[in-house]
Amino acid sequence: MIRSAIRAHLPAMLPLLLLGAAHAQPSAATVTAARTAGVYPAAAAPGETAWIFGLGGVPPEGKLNVGGQTTEYRLDRPSGWLAFQVPQAAAGGPQALTLRGAPQTLRLNVLTLPPGTDALVYVRPDAAKTVQAEYTRRLQALTETCAKTCPAEVQSVLRRLSAQPAPTLTPLTAPVKGQGVTPGLTARVAVNPVVRAPLITLNTLKVADLTGLLNPVARPPAAPTNSICSALAGTVPTAGLPLGQVLTLLELIFAGDLQTDPTRVGWPNQATDPPYAKMPPAQVLARLLNLRGGSGKGVTIHVLDTASATEDPFTYSGQYYSVPFTDRPYHGRAVGEIAQAAAPGAQLNYRQVCEKDGSCSTLKTVQALCAVATEARRGGRHVVNLSVGGPNPTRGLELALREVTALGVPVAASYGNRDDCATLVAGDRCNHYPADWTRAFEFGPAVNLASRSLRPTMLFSVAGWDIAGGQLATYNRGVGNPGVLTEPPSVQAPGEFWLGGYPYFGTSFAAPGVSGILANWMSCQPGVPLLPLITTPGQAPIAASVVNACP
Repeated sequence: MIRSAIRAHLPAMLPLLLLGAAHAQPSAATVTAARTAGVYPAAAAPGETAWIFGLGGVPPEGKLNVGGQTTEYRLDRPSGWLAFQVPQAAAGGPQALTLRGAPQTLRLNVLTLPPGTDALVYVRPDAAKTVQAEYTRRLQALTETCAKTCPAEVQSVLRRLSAQPAPTLTPLTAPVKGQGVTPGLTARVAVNPVVRAPLITLNTLKVADLTGLLNPVARPPAAPTNSICSALAGTVPTAGLPLGQVLTLLELIFAGDLQTDPTRVGWPNQATDPPYAKMPPAQVLARLLNLRGGSGKGVTIHVLDTASATEDPFTYSGQYYSVPFTDRPYHGRAVGEIAQAAAPGAQLNYRQVCEKDGSCSTLKTVQALCAVATEARRGGRHVVNLSVGGPNPTRGLELALREVTALGVPVAASYGNRDDCATLVAGDRCNHYPADWTRAFEFGPAVNLASRSLRPTMLFSVAGWDIAGGQLATYNRGVGNPGVLTEPPSVQAPGEFWLGGYPYFGTSFAAPGVSGILANWMSCQPGVPLLPLITTPGQAPIAASVVNACP
């Protein structure tokens, strides 16, 4: 599901990784290998070891870059792979690996997650019995295949992983039958199904060459028809094992029958006198966007955040302009109140996916999106607000987002804040998902607007608009980080509000303004509006024709 090159080519890469070592003949001067270069594992945390395989004419030791961070590599002679340690300061998410003589397509997903984060697995319903019955035997078979030809660290991980019992699997969501989609609400968004690789069995894990079996070019895989919401889910404890290797190895032994994610998906996003201090959000939106009093009637805004139906345990301390504050309450509830200020007639539905410490569950987020999809099939109009995110792309999240957007449900996602990029250096990529998938959710024909060709999207990446300066706010991701690479947002919105005597500022609080505007639009207009990125200083970031689309 992850759309980076390293994920997309994983089925083709792994057999090369695990079996190509037997054919390598490294010398003291260069590494020689006839295979296509790739990276193992697909993801790794700072301080962990990763490898590049399949390079020819490269010195056996030297330096390479992970994003903008430099690290040393060395030749692992038994395997012929180049081993390197992920720098401690490496930026999170997909980062380019640059090494003289290597292709420019090498990527590593740097996992910026707390130690001990476990692996989440999604299993096709028709493969659940196979996964549980074959789990240990396939790991043991792969351990035998890897003996003496894989790096010692990989062999150790395989032995320890194979000693664990198979994960307990439960339905991700309850099956729903007899649901229909309200006419005219279905969005024409291409749904990229999970690719199912050719069948992997206990015997094929032991054969001498798996390239022909797993290479999608040589043997095009079939695409399943079921969705992420019909999958079974389970947790695999990492027990001190490197999470990236666990994720990669489990996907190898079960190919397209099993997919993986970290169990955590991200976290909530968060000098002079404050502008518009203590002014209610509705008045701020009216003054800055000329909002004449939206409605949103008949639309449900689903707030996936820290809030439950009765409370929001999240607190935050900091400083807003010259105003320090301590233990400011809520996050999700504030997001909902801002959305309601923009669309007072909309119904709010809080779905708690994050805990009071700010950690957000991958599984809860996927389940919440699947619940939205269930409601959308029953009818009505819906908007999702996701003021959470992190640097690592998670496949379950993207698949669940495709599930809801294909049903005509737009999503407003926070772009990410400047502190997401703290400590990064030139050449690092500052990632933030799901916002950085916005272009992948574009649909329909292009529209020419102000000499630019734009396409509407079902996933809006919302940056904060400075309500004092009338331009891109300095708290946005990438601002003030020269040389750091970022995906641009798709739209800006005011992101500074006062609620209950506390300031709420950041892209978290820009996203619900767009959620409310989407709800207003959908209460009287078909589809979703085109929201271009307006960057002219002093000009309102969203056109009045969109803000006040309904009479």
